[in-house]
Amino acid sequence: MASVTDIGTSALLAFQRSLSTVGHNIANATVEGYSRQRVGLGTQVPSFTGAGYFGNGVRVNDISRLYDQFTNDRILVNTTNLSRSEHFLGLASQVDNLLADPDAGLSPALQNLFNSLQNSVDDPTSTPARQVLLSDSESLVQRFHSIDSRLRELGLNAERDLVNITTEINGLARALASVNQDIVNGTQAGGDVQPNDLLDERDQLVRELSALTKVETVQQKDGALNVFIGNGQGLVVGVTVNELGAVRNAFDPERFDIVVKQGRVNVDITKQLAGGRLGAVVDFREQVLVPGLNSLGKIAIGLSAQFNAQHALGIDLQGDPGRAYFDVPTPVVVPSTNNTGSGTLAASLVDVSNLTASDYEVLYDGANYRVTRLSDNVNLFTGSAAALNATPIDGFQINVAGAPLAGDTFQVRPTRQASRDIGVAIKDPSLIAHAAPLRGVTGISNTGNSKFSLAPLANTSSLPLAADINLAFSLDADGGGNPGFIISGGPGGFVLYDPATESAGKQFTLAVPYDGIGFTISGVPAAGDTLNIANNTNGVGDNRNGLLLAALQSEISLRGNNTFQSAFAELIADVGTRTRQAQLTSDAQEVLLEQSVASREAISGVNLDEEAANLVRLQQAYQAAAQVIQVSNSLFDEVIAALRR
Repeated sequence: MASVTDIGTSALLAFQRSLSTVGHNIANATVEGYSRQRVGLGTQVPSFTGAGYFGNGVRVNDISRLYDQFTNDRILVNTTNLSRSEHFLGLASQVDNLLADPDAGLSPALQNLFNSLQNSVDDPTSTPARQVLLSDSESLVQRFHSIDSRLRELGLNAERDLVNITTEINGLARALASVNQDIVNGTQAGGDVQPNDLLDERDQLVRELSALTKVETVQQKDGALNVFIGNGQGLVVGVTVNELGAVRNAFDPERFDIVVKQGRVNVDITKQLAGGRLGAVVDFREQVLVPGLNSLGKIAIGLSAQFNAQHALGIDLQGDPGRAYFDVPTPVVVPSTNNTGSGTLAASLVDVSNLTASDYEVLYDGANYRVTRLSDNVNLFTGSAAALNATPIDGFQINVAGAPLAGDTFQVRPTRQASRDIGVAIKDPSLIAHAAPLRGVTGISNTGNSKFSLAPLANTSSLPLAADINLAFSLDADGGGNPGFIISGGPGGFVLYDPATESAGKQFTLAVPYDGIGFTISGVPAAGDTLNIANNTNGVGDNRNGLLLAALQSEISLRGNNTFQSAFAELIADVGTRTRQAQLTSDAQEVLLEQSVASREAISGVNLDEEAANLVRLQQAYQAAAQVIQVSNSLFDEVIAALRR
């Protein structure tokens, strides 16, 4: 049975350690990630006597950490989501502000182009109006270039950010492995009792890591914590670190992929990364930057190619056919740096109105080529080289040659470089082709009231005409008693036209090789009335082709039923929507994180008022224990004194 002194001493030591723990809590009250500790006291094993069990004092059972795993896991998830949303918002906002800027965006430059085009069409003989058109065309091209340059600059910043975040993750991973080692050593030295302060330090490191990328953790039996990222790739396994690396992309040397270094093997986990700042950069690149560059390029190609096509159907002030107005960018094909064969691949435009804002992967599997649209991972073609060479895909044509080997891969970027490469090909205002190459007139001696108008040309393959095409009305044009026009010159023959039933207007298209020439006849011609189609040799004041150029502004010219301006508006809306979603998500995740942190603080946080009360209570208990020892000593002294007497 313990003496009164022993009982008092046990209490004195227990309360001393309790006071020390309270002091430790107070000292670490402002340390981020610290969990409040509490001393667990228990009764010493009592001693049995004939009169019953006598108590032997108090003992310290443990020093526990007030901690809830579920709450901590919620903090990790919310930290990851908030960090991703905030970082994505910061990156996407820069693109949103750039595209929507009324001064720096594309919409004002597009509008200025068509405004000046309309002004020059209104006065096709005006050289100053034509010069303004060229100037606004150059301004539009420069706007394409400046937006492209700014987007690529943002892309380079994002890539540097990716590398820096990877370095931060590796640093935290090494720190986690070191703390794991300390915890394992401490646990073994303490008889399987884990060191609380080291656990807090490790949890704080994991929280910092969760702000960089999404993590999952599993604790080992020895106390070490395994940390996984991506789709279960081990970043920290016990005391071993599998560091991340940023390696050059096989198709783009300015772009980095993230790999996990597992021995001598690098496992690409770029597409599996989610959450945190690292996930935000990857998402920004895939959801905003690349689609933005491709969409901008799609507009540049659509505008330049379709403007050129219409411009080629007119004639300039010198009477020559319209030449290329814009420099039309061409698709870019990039072979993988991992290719081992000698195969080559090229691409060309065939239908700009069907282009998408996606890149494409072409994989040779040893027998066939497989084409995948990367924006939605849809397989568009699988077959031989000959079949691929003959199959248009989303507005472009692929041509393969050489001897590829199985696994060789190419990336086709139909529009990626277009906003950078577009240019104005014409410098002389007199070369603007506002006039139409043909003119259609009615005979001056006609007695009927027929009307005659040429349709816009579909092509210029039969121009210039070797001779005028004349049409003369006859009541027996086909020799069978049917009225119509007998054609002399050109294709010859006749076209049937009955004024009694077709006077409201009838459209005609001449036969090959004049199939690009069409016209409309209306009214009631008299027998012998003539119509004439001739080369437009004096089209200085003609603006018919210019009107068709101006009409391109409102025509559905791009995939998705878009005009040039609505396609850009759609791009702005898409980026704006993603930016707004990131803002809303960020606001929501901030509230959720605050709630999670508040829940943790309620469980693990240090309340200074509570600790102060504990100090007073424990101080009184300590003093009482000291009094027990003092009384015990006094009693012992009395007994000794009595024995001496």
